[in-house]
Amino acid sequence: MSRSPALITTQRAVAIVTMALIATQFLLAGAGAFGATSYDAHKTVGSILVLVILVGLVVALVARRHPVHAAIVLGVAVLQVVLGAIGEDTPWIGALHGLNAIAVMAAAGTLLRKVLLPPGAAPA
Repeated sequence: MSRSPALITTQRAVAIVTMALIATQFLLAGAGAFGATSYDAHKTVGSILVLVILVGLVVALVARRHPVHAAIVLGVAVLQVVLGAIGEDTPWIGALHGLNAIAVMAAAGTLLRKVLLPPGAAPA
């Protein structure tokens, strides 16, 4: 198992950035919903978020730390993009986009918790 401090630090940084982007997504979605702005920024940040999560998966695979969990985060993030795209024409699918956002946040948050633990430490 790779215990490279640089990889562990990188994985932690990517997980933190991921959660910051997710929080930003909730803010931008709310801003769009209440007319403060269009959804363009939400769409752009969503695309960036998926790329950051993909980087997180690559780092997890190289570091051999939580790659399955990182893949799950990527899976629910890709589903989020698909639901958002389909939801523009099918409102009930769009409603699932909002619900799936909770799953994205939960999966990424639990991954963050795992990667912040020292290697080999058991979660409390």
